[in-house]
Amino acid sequence: MTSPSRLDRLLADRPAELADAIAASRMVFRVAHLLEARVDAALAPFELSMREYLALVLIADDAVEPLRPSDLSTTLDATRVQVTRLLDGLERKALVQRSPAKEDRRALQLALTKAGSRRLKEIAPAVHAAYQEGWSAVGPKATATALKVLRTVHAGLLPEEAP
Repeated sequence: MTSPSRLDRLLADRPAELADAIAASRMVFRVAHLLEARVDAALAPFELSMREYLALVLIADDAVEPLRPSDLSTTLDATRVQVTRLLDGLERKALVQRSPAKEDRRALQLALTKAGSRRLKEIAPAVHAAYQEGWSAVGPKATATALKVLRTVHAGLLPEEAP
């Protein structure tokens, strides 16, 4: 007979609704960690991490306006120091360039280099395969349902906008 997990033991005396909320939250954290590890493994042959890949994708999306480091910080939930280090590494790899923003020369804007654009096209299939493999255990319909649930949770956690 298998003994209950540590989490199950810790939640045993909690009301079921609270125990489910805690367990679901812990599971989201664990799944996110495992998915990131899977994507990092897919990117290892390219000597990139998931954060670097996400930065490249975000920087490539410059249809409306070039991305700024502060925007990247917000989207990646990273500190300014973390984003600076990330961009320093991507510049060393000649994948990204920082330049003064056209409308405000005190600000920086980000752009992919030609090598960065080529690299992004090269690595995207490996990342997409890792994402699909990560969700393959539940299939497309359950993945779509999970996305709806996670979007709802996300929206409920966002701070309310002041009137």
